[in-house]
Amino acid sequence: MEGVAFIGEGGVELQSGVDDTAVASFWRPLQYNHQGEVLAGRMECRAAAKREPYRAALYQLEQVHAANLAQERLRGFEELDTRSAPGDVVSRLDVMGRRTSPLRYQVLTYVAVRTGSDLVSIRQSCTFLRDGRVYRQDFMRYVDRHTSFVIVLPPPASADPLTAPTLDSLVDIET
Repeated sequence: MEGVAFIGEGGVELQSGVDDTAVASFWRPLQYNHQGEVLAGRMECRAAAKREPYRAALYQLEQVHAANLAQERLRGFEELDTRSAPGDVVSRLDVMGRRTSPLRYQVLTYVAVRTGSDLVSIRQSCTFLRDGRVYRQDFMRYVDRHTSFVIVLPPPASADPLTAPTLDSLVDIET
């Protein structure tokens, strides 16, 4: 989506998704520690963004995730941990889980940004792959460390000095 940049510490590619939605694809090697043993692995992420008219239901990220589960879009995903950061302008929900066949861990990230009458919805899925020996880790910290988003928004209307209210433009209200 124009105005949203995905930043990944590693190789980022732009692909075409459903309905020609731009999807950023990213991977990087990782090194895990388990009981003093160093294990090699990799982190693969896909992210997409969409701007749409604001609707309160789309800003409730826990409900968006629950709807994805109910519609079986996340078939085989077992939720292990969540982290929520609600806000008036920006809300974020991270859900860590795992899948089987093959066993792999995954972090789903939902971000909603209110921009006046619009909503920017960002979805990211990061999968953690290792060489057969899979151990649970705090995978959210890898997502935090190696990925981020930048959203370019137009300045607010009042930032224009020609249209900003001044003391001269105030009118007395008669009661």
